[in-house]
Amino acid sequence: MKHSTGEDRRIIRTKSALNRAFLELVKEKGYESVTIEEITSRANIGRTTFYLHYQDKEDLLLEGLEEQLTTLVNEIIQRPLALWFQENNGKLIKWIFQTLFEAVKENSDIFRLITREQSNKVYDRFRKIITNATLKILNENPWIQKKRNNVAVPISYLTDYFSGAMWSSIVWWAANDFTPSADEMADSFRLLFFPGMLRALNVKDVSGLLEPLDSAAL
Repeated sequence: MKHSTGEDRRIIRTKSALNRAFLELVKEKGYESVTIEEITSRANIGRTTFYLHYQDKEDLLLEGLEEQLTTLVNEIIQRPLALWFQENNGKLIKWIFQTLFEAVKENSDIFRLITREQSNKVYDRFRKIITNATLKILNENPWIQKKRNNVAVPISYLTDYFSGAMWSSIVWWAANDFTPSADEMADSFRLLFFPGMLRALNVKDVSGLLEPLDSAAL
């Protein structure tokens, strides 16, 4: 069902109010101490309305990151990976990493606060978002489907390792006031993570991940 423009504006106002209240409360009390009741009271919005949009405060916190990552994954899986690498001069992997870092930077105030507390609930939700997105990409890669049994480590371990490494990088980045840039963080993360991933997948370089392009893909 499509929302009218008026409904869309009300949703935007509601979410903006909830986000403002959430950030204020986290600054005042710390992430773990903030309750849904306090968020809705500060935003002057009913609890029922909150639950129309979010499951919990982790959902509120990571909504922007999940939306951007979902858009990114949907763009990637629409065409063969080989075409993406060809069009991006082999920089698809860095582009994925950079998108994640940029999404965090856009919400730097809240990430700066929550990474100080190291909430297990936040990390668990972050891990789930990253894992689901990664598995969706892997499941759309014909090479992975054909060679899955030859992968040196379980795919689930690979995705968990990736999400843990990404989260640790975000914690470090926040502690350093989000410097260097998202672009530089993506370069560094790719340098550290990507060679090990290729070895785990039993390929020498990125070309080993790709299926040859046929005329229909172009």
